[in-house]
Amino acid sequence: MTKLSVDIAIVGAGPAGTSTAIAAAKKGVNTLILERKTNPGIPVQCGEAIGKTGPGIAEIGIPENCIINPIRGFRVYSPSGIAVDFAKDEIDGYIIDRRVFDKELLVEAVEAGSEVLVGTNVVDLKYKEGTVSHLIAKKMGEKIEINAKVVVGADGVNSIVAKKTGLRKNIKAIDLDTSVGYEMINVEVDDLELMEFYTGQNIAPRGYVWIFPKGENRANVGIGVGMQDKFASKTAYEYLNDFIKNHPIGSKKCAKGKIIEIRIGAIPLGGPNKKNIADGVILVGDAAGQVHPITGGGMGYSIVCGSIAGNVAADCINEGDVSEKKIAAYEEQWRERYGYEFRQALKLRKALEKASDKQLDELAKILTGELLVGISSGEKISKKKIAKIIIKRPGLWKLLGDYLLA
Repeated sequence: MTKLSVDIAIVGAGPAGTSTAIAAAKKGVNTLILERKTNPGIPVQCGEAIGKTGPGIAEIGIPENCIINPIRGFRVYSPSGIAVDFAKDEIDGYIIDRRVFDKELLVEAVEAGSEVLVGTNVVDLKYKEGTVSHLIAKKMGEKIEINAKVVVGADGVNSIVAKKTGLRKNIKAIDLDTSVGYEMINVEVDDLELMEFYTGQNIAPRGYVWIFPKGENRANVGIGVGMQDKFASKTAYEYLNDFIKNHPIGSKKCAKGKIIEIRIGAIPLGGPNKKNIADGVILVGDAAGQVHPITGGGMGYSIVCGSIAGNVAADCINEGDVSEKKIAAYEEQWRERYGYEFRQALKLRKALEKASDKQLDELAKILTGELLVGISSGEKISKKKIAKIIIKRPGLWKLLGDYLLA
């Protein structure tokens, strides 16, 4: 058995883990990333869209060699096909290649001073005097014991660190969406710089279909739907195929489409865990529930929260105190930045789960793209503006009144 000793052991080499490592390694602490995959970033399990804001806040650049297509905004289609557009004058994000993106962030972490073990699966956590003392991992049949002052769980939806520490045992089915995505050739799009979203209870219950342009004739086409039977009567795969074959708009755009890749994943939409820290332990990214409850977007949040986690963990180690009380600075900082947005989005998600297609169409008729962005982030000004519009519409007010007044 191999034994290692490090300051920070980070489980997971996705954007959450590598951004944590970059920040910590830059402060000179001994950092190790443990990744169960032999090839980080593969398989791709998302639509590959990322905004400029998160990486900008974390001061982590988006590598040019991973950028596939620039994006200025989005177009949302209601169930009957009413379009709501939001577009900035300048580029606001990108469709990227996650294979390249994840690998380049890992390269940046290693160049900053972090070590990495790929093909290494963490299977257990061991405690000493009530505090996590070391990790047990397996690499190519070899058992490895890693002593660490701080353990960071950046290991996704099914985080073993979250489960073993008790910070999150299991995610409730109601808080999970299943996703299926295709990368397709010969897909028609209206605007290469706009992401497209399609809503409706018969299209994607408690979710949406997306078409993300990757070029003149190439796009990611995918879906996220609520897992529980109360939302979906078919599988995500069946809903997506139905959209491609029968949707009035989608079927025309995908009529000549050829699938070159299939992606399957799970999206945690229940909001952040109640607690993401313990003595010598931090959770970040999907493991922490740092995913927008409506859009399902998580990369930008993960990068910012990972950067905060890395800085706080490094400071705690340098000061010789990795107690929960000291590590609480991480919870305070990331919740100060995103806590309100996540809480508001979760409330709105729960309201919209009850929306009929007729109500979604009615909303599309009165919403601008700016108001749609504002309401999804809980912006108070946007909520007040929408409240004034729908107060005379009983059906919409019954659906959203409590949220808008909160």
